[in-house]
Amino acid sequence: MDTGQKIERDPRPGSHNFFSAVPSLRLLVSFSALACSVATSVVAAESVEVTTVRFGSARAPNGTPEPWFETEVVLAVAPPAEGGSRFVSRVRVGLVLGWELPAALGGSRRIDTYRAEAECVALEVGRASVRFYLPPELVKRDQLRGPPKLWQVTLHAGGRAVPPSRAASVAALAEAAAMRAFAVAVATGAPANDSLLLPQYLTPFASAYPRSTPSFVRREPALLPPARAGP
Repeated sequence: MDTGQKIERDPRPGSHNFFSAVPSLRLLVSFSALACSVATSVVAAESVEVTTVRFGSARAPNGTPEPWFETEVVLAVAPPAEGGSRFVSRVRVGLVLGWELPAALGGSRRIDTYRAEAECVALEVGRASVRFYLPPELVKRDQLRGPPKLWQVTLHAGGRAVPPSRAASVAALAEAAAMRAFAVAVATGAPANDSLLLPQYLTPFASAYPRSTPSFVRREPALLPPARAGP
């Protein structure tokens, strides 16, 4: 990772049982609408895509002794076909991580899943990185060393889903059946771990990478002082 932050990486393979889906004129108009929809999807696909996903451990700038687990999603941003702008607006990055847990006596292997999203205000043409973190207590408790066994990145640009690139998921999910099984595992198990995987701006790393951190759309409620009781 080409930043000043020291990252230590060591390989490692990811609670749900993952291992055990005029008539001719009307036709012309309909076809034109479909073609327009396909073109729009292609524009989104060409504008932003996942090129690399990196995993590592990182010590927070505030000097906490235990490392956080860091995921860096590297995006390639191309000029949008429409408008000639050098920016792609409202890029939403979703991340799902799955670690394999040892089987209990007489049981089967399980996948423990975590998910999070971050939405960028806009991304300029070139390269961008969106980072997510698991806190050190969780890393230590669950002995999360190295990359998860299963992972997937999803993208939306300008409110439209972007077709996934090859680099947007681990090779083990290349088959449609494996992807469907993982989706079931996430839908079943991830809610129990929601809000544990954090976007960069909610962690001590919020300003750790000033040259490669985009601005994010913030939706968490503002922290306001309690209202004073009336006289």
